[in-house]
Amino acid sequence: MSESRPTTTARFDPAPLLDPVDHSAVREYEVRNGFRPGGGGGVPWYGVLLGLVLGGFAALIVALPLLFVVMLVDGVLEASTGVGLPGEVVFPLAFAGAATIIASFAWYAVKSSRLEGEARFRVSRFAAANGLEFVPRIAEPAAPGMIFEHGSDRVASEIVRLSQPRAVEIANYRYVKQTTKTHETFRWSYLAFTLDRALPHIVLDARSNDSKLLGSNLPNALATAQQLSLEGDFDRHFTLHCPEGYEADALYLFTPDIMARFIDAGAGFDVEIVDDRLYLYSSGSRAFSSDDPAMWEWVFSTVDALNAKLERWERWRDERLAEPSSAVAQPPGPLPAMPRGVAPQGRRLKQRIPLLAFLPVVVMAGIWFCIPLLDSLG
Repeated sequence: MSESRPTTTARFDPAPLLDPVDHSAVREYEVRNGFRPGGGGGVPWYGVLLGLVLGGFAALIVALPLLFVVMLVDGVLEASTGVGLPGEVVFPLAFAGAATIIASFAWYAVKSSRLEGEARFRVSRFAAANGLEFVPRIAEPAAPGMIFEHGSDRVASEIVRLSQPRAVEIANYRYVKQTTKTHETFRWSYLAFTLDRALPHIVLDARSNDSKLLGSNLPNALATAQQLSLEGDFDRHFTLHCPEGYEADALYLFTPDIMARFIDAGAGFDVEIVDDRLYLYSSGSRAFSSDDPAMWEWVFSTVDALNAKLERWERWRDERLAEPSSAVAQPPGPLPAMPRGVAPQGRRLKQRIPLLAFLPVVVMAGIWFCIPLLDSLG
């Protein structure tokens, strides 16, 4: 790997993102980095047999509702035209339809897995060609952002790192939330800037990716008392949360030019400042670290735009740390430098219980109320 890494302002070579790939090289990359199981060439015979048995069983299950549909259509045709399907072809027709549906899903799953593997491989080549540090995957990454606090089986992948003028990490991330009945995978992408000093915990919740019914898409429900309104168009794009008592500090950090830059660069993404990190989050399938040259153009231009504004943030000091702890007179001479860091009350935002947590209670209360009412009416 090249010793001199370019800054984001350097032109990047997108060719590795677009060039054809060697499928055997992709397969080797996937196995070597734990994205697929290794072990020789192809699937063993017992794996093929198990797949056929499970596929046939699934086709039988899907065929039952299709059989009902075929019989219903057959009855309508016979009633309207006097001609129906022969009885011996009804079930084979339903089974063939079920097999076609299952085969289509299987083909889509295999194709999606192959395309994801090719994209990961292309990103690794792209990083190498442009002299960027690349890490295929990190299990259970140690990071302070809120998305890293949830679930299990946490994995950051396709990690690309820049070193100048400050450390920046671009990566995809996923974690799993599992209960006795459900198993849900949450996918994110993030841009992470490492700052020269810790800052108060501030979150910009983008309105454009919130649900009208469920509200914020962020994994943490933040106390509404910490919301701060800012002038201009900023409130139309973001809901800003800052610790109570840090409103003036938030106004110092989010000057109008920085607010405009966030609107231009990240209005569709959530932002979190925590400790000495600045995160931009994208949830769902929109990956920052991908084989899309246009996305990398956006990533690099966003990094450049924010880097140009972050020097002001790194001059911030928490005056609460400089408050005298006693009435003892200070000796003559120059005043001591302002301590670095954040006072305890500004390090983390307060959370609230999400509304969905009350849903089971509401349902049970409704059942408890309705059953006696129905009995009395009966």
